[in-house]
Amino acid sequence: MLIDVDDNFFNELEEVSTLLDMTVGEYLENLHEKNQSLKNVLLEDKEGLQEFVKKYHTVLDDLFILNREALAIVNENDDAEIMKPVFLKLSKIASGDITVLSKLYDVYVQTSKQQMISSSTLE
Repeated sequence: MLIDVDDNFFNELEEVSTLLDMTVGEYLENLHEKNQSLKNVLLEDKEGLQEFVKKYHTVLDDLFILNREALAIVNENDDAEIMKPVFLKLSKIASGDITVLSKLYDVYVQTSKQQMISSSTLE
């Protein structure tokens, strides 16, 4: 896939980076780091990511299908009928976007490492 680098492309980069309060260089660097992180997860820890996704989907199922308490909390909100589709969309986005899943996996890995360190210092 080739990117046509023209004035319009650069203007879009400038617009997005300005909205994010970054320079174009910082924005491109940030994108590169995110892409590199995603590639590392997909290439180096594919099995770990797959196991995490299974556990993640189990938790989502428990939250949105089986857990009546979570549904009761949503129903207590004044905008419950408006918020339900938002939660469903969030669930679909978080479950289907590999970039989001890889970020969540990074949190999972870091938390697991911290928990192992805590456990080993208690022994």
